[in-house]
Amino acid sequence: MERPAVLPRAPGDALGPTGAPRLGAYQGSLGKVDLSPLAPPGLLASLRHAAREKRWQRVVLATAGQVISLSIVDAGSLAGGGVWVADRATGEVVFDRSAGGVTGLSARVGSRPGPGARATFAAPGMELSLERRSDRFQLTADLGSSLSLEAFLDARGAPEPFALVAPLPEDGLRAAQVTGPLPVTGALSVRGRRSPLDGGLAVLTFGAGLFPRESAWRSVSAAGRLPGGRAVALHLAEGLPGLEAGDGGEDVLLLDRGPLRLPAVSFQADPASLSAPWRITSQDGAVDLAFRPVASHRESRELLLVALRTTQLAGELSGRVPGPGGAPLELAGLAAVVEDLSAKW
Repeated sequence: MERPAVLPRAPGDALGPTGAPRLGAYQGSLGKVDLSPLAPPGLLASLRHAAREKRWQRVVLATAGQVISLSIVDAGSLAGGGVWVADRATGEVVFDRSAGGVTGLSARVGSRPGPGARATFAAPGMELSLERRSDRFQLTADLGSSLSLEAFLDARGAPEPFALVAPLPEDGLRAAQVTGPLPVTGALSVRGRRSPLDGGLAVLTFGAGLFPRESAWRSVSAAGRLPGGRAVALHLAEGLPGLEAGDGGEDVLLLDRGPLRLPAVSFQADPASLSAPWRITSQDGAVDLAFRPVASHRESRELLLVALRTTQLAGELSGRVPGPGGAPLELAGLAAVVEDLSAKW
């Protein structure tokens, strides 16, 4: 796949003035992702459109000692939110809680992935929020005496986000945006034990789309520093249909001032073991990464004919990817979260 050095600027809307999707890969933040103009006329058709539309905001936040994964999902018929925390050294899952809710009420994920972004989830004993305020994202979690989180993710000086608008089967469409690495300040408190987050890094992934009845994919989001201290983030995914052969989709390296597209990858894992190492490679060998899991989180939701199952693994990612100019870039010990998701929705 040809990967241009400079991507075009992201448009103000994922859809054009006639409702046609602005397909392509971009640098910078999409202004908004409003898919309502794609709803066909008629009450029943509109309800089907609403059931197909999914939105989420996910955050991977890494410090020297911990990896925090937080998700807010509005999946049409299902809504959910959750946060879990893993100790990077011991593999202990320090905290793990998720909850379901009613779409449109419990979870709300706005149409703007960058400036103006807002996502919230509320359930008994759990309130989660991600909001873009000026040049910072504010991330909060309130689970009473069990966990409290307040973090500020600074977008100033970070690489331009990566955005993608791509087709899906069954006349579907998806938009994705990856933002990071974002320097973090703030604090996490788990059962009264407070941990500062200053010096950490975060990577955000926004997704929205009209998905087919059945979907499954694997992805990894990672953040860390190169020798010398430069911050770097990475996002790779496998299994999302609708792309041309060899197209890496949302595979991207975020470094310095701009996103660098990466080739399509495949994930290799031992399905019988959550602790066995993973390999993530491209066909041409330019991407060759090893993921070492240390902790896991599983989640399953069902509602009538709708089901969502996900396994997340926290660990470290090392290996090589194409860097600026195409030369190999060595990565070592990036904090990472792998997700293996399957859904019938």
